[in-house]
Amino acid sequence: MLQIQLKSQELLRPLQRSRASVYEFNVEVANNGKKPKLYTIQIPKTIATEKASFSKVIEGYKSAIQDYRTRKNRTEAFEVFVRSHRVQLSDDELDVLGKTLNTILAFMDMGADAIWAFMLSNIYAPITLTQSKFDMIVGNPPWIAMRYIENKNYQNFIKEQVLAFNLLCSKDVKLFANLEMATFFFCRSSELYLQENGIIAMVMPRSVLTGSLQHASFKQLGKPKMKLVKIFDLEGVVPLFNVPSCVLIAVKGDATKYPVLARKYIGKLSEKNLRLNQAIKQLSANDYMYQPPLTPKKYSWYYNEFRRGGDIYPRSFWFVDFEAHPILGVIDSSKPLLKSASYATKEAKDRWIGVEVKGNVEAEFLYATLLSRDMVPFGYVKMHPIVLPIEPYQLGYRIFNSDALRNRGFKLIAEWLERVEEFWDERRTEKDKDRFPRVIDRLNYNGLLTIQNPRKRYVALYNMGGTNVVSCVINRHSLQDFKVFKASVKPKGFVADTSTYIYEKDNEIEPHYLCAILNSTVLNKVIKPLQPRGLFGERAIHRRPFMFPVPKFDGGNPKHLELAQISIKCHNKLKSKQFSRKSTAGTRSEARETIATEIKRIDELVSEILNL
Repeated sequence: MLQIQLKSQELLRPLQRSRASVYEFNVEVANNGKKPKLYTIQIPKTIATEKASFSKVIEGYKSAIQDYRTRKNRTEAFEVFVRSHRVQLSDDELDVLGKTLNTILAFMDMGADAIWAFMLSNIYAPITLTQSKFDMIVGNPPWIAMRYIENKNYQNFIKEQVLAFNLLCSKDVKLFANLEMATFFFCRSSELYLQENGIIAMVMPRSVLTGSLQHASFKQLGKPKMKLVKIFDLEGVVPLFNVPSCVLIAVKGDATKYPVLARKYIGKLSEKNLRLNQAIKQLSANDYMYQPPLTPKKYSWYYNEFRRGGDIYPRSFWFVDFEAHPILGVIDSSKPLLKSASYATKEAKDRWIGVEVKGNVEAEFLYATLLSRDMVPFGYVKMHPIVLPIEPYQLGYRIFNSDALRNRGFKLIAEWLERVEEFWDERRTEKDKDRFPRVIDRLNYNGLLTIQNPRKRYVALYNMGGTNVVSCVINRHSLQDFKVFKASVKPKGFVADTSTYIYEKDNEIEPHYLCAILNSTVLNKVIKPLQPRGLFGERAIHRRPFMFPVPKFDGGNPKHLELAQISIKCHNKLKSKQFSRKSTAGTRSEARETIATEIKRIDELVSEILNL
């Protein structure tokens, strides 16, 4: 089987490997598993930059290709090209074009009878367009976050371009993964194809208007310099796209100054892809002045002190249910029979669907964790049992492979891990093979598992994602047993999951002080402009609560102490509560109703402390 692979970075920057007189790109050809061969396709610069001449050359190629399909005579095909292109060519130009035609015919001989003339036209068209700038550009650029680009070379090229356009700086490395490609296209299109004082209008994800940190620099439209003159805010229009959208209109050559006039459209369309004259009748509109959300300049001391929990993935490897007799319960609590948790297998990504691990495991490796969806303000609905090949060690955990577990006499967890390894080796992606040679490397991604400190008794947690912040404090010394029919199994300890951010401490007062602040409606409200928005409202919390000046705990400050005491009171109040509502939003609302008086006092204190 013949496979043609165009090296994507070459398509966007064909000049990088050009010689003095040609533009070129490479085509990698693999045939029936044999070693790939690299072919070069060239166009003289003098032709590629002349739109009329380039079009005639492409038409000449089409005629030659059609002739070759019929008669299989290369000499004749070349003569057809010479007769049909109708362009005055030098000997050097004709030589380069002839070699490219010969390469195309060679591909056809190998069974790759592709639309090469069409591909050439698309690949080199941007070069011709740069030679004659436009008065107006209107477009719908690709919406894709950097983390979804799998080709490393192309990803590195985009990173270089992002830095060159000042969309991010090198210290913002953590933001690259979430950067929206549409912002780069907006700036790059203006630079290459728009003349001074020309207008550019593009459909963009509405996240560029929110407080998303990765888009803060884009809103300045500094390179090339553009003046944002109008915004169409389409968040209230349905059906439209899968994510909220907007249209940005800018003029090249002047600086952007805020506020900027925005027109917000609202309405439910009778169907998708309506014509404008029909759609406009079904929409209402109102104008407002758009001002980018202000990003606090001074972050809290806690901004870098809270960290993500462990990346316990794939879920079906580590999250478990107990297999027990309905009358006898757990036969042996020292080595309970376990299987992959049913919810973990149901929610698995495609390649992990159908994966189920089952077997007895020594209780020393059974831990408890808390998913953010099971958290309520000052408490939680339930904890989940997880199996982890770790043990407490000094100020963290150490993780074991199956050989080390067997050498230490833990046969059952070693067998579990070996089954997991088989699934991992069979179903992991090519990218995972390089990054995570062993499944425990994936489990301990960035050291977020082993860095957790089991010696710290109290853990303040809050949710990484979702619309609203919710927080609670876990006491590692008083974890509840897992109830299995009439029996119970005690977890070895508590390990935080990646869906939460954590702060560990020996003393309970500071974690409870932080928990009270995080559960305040005051702090929850002020982070809203900084959160990106999806179809269902704000999402992604991450470190945003500590972009505001939450002061470091002071045991001599009576307001700090009062907040901690209120948090302890709320935890005790909710500890034995049986929630009647089933949804995450429902249980959280029910919890807030139960402690409404305490929340009101917390808001008063937090407003004073943060000066909001």
